[in-house]
Amino acid sequence: MSCYIVAAVASLRRAAGYELETPLADRMQELLERKEFLGAAEHRELLALAEFTQRRTIEKLEAELALKRLGEFLPDLLARQ
Repeated sequence: MSCYIVAAVASLRRAAGYELETPLADRMQELLERKEFLGAAEHRELLALAEFTQRRTIEKLEAELALKRLGEFLPDLLARQ
């Protein structure tokens, strides 16, 4: 099996298993709890964290879907790793 395919599957698995780091999740939660009282800088920070989280979630879902589709066409590929 091609080392490129194995590397791609490993990359997809990392993306599919992504979890937001605890300090970022905690900071976002803190900002959300005080959202009515945020200054301009903290409001921008909250928006940036929300956009970052949304992008990572989309990438995670895309990776999960790609792995599912690969598994349908190449079941042995995913079973080996």
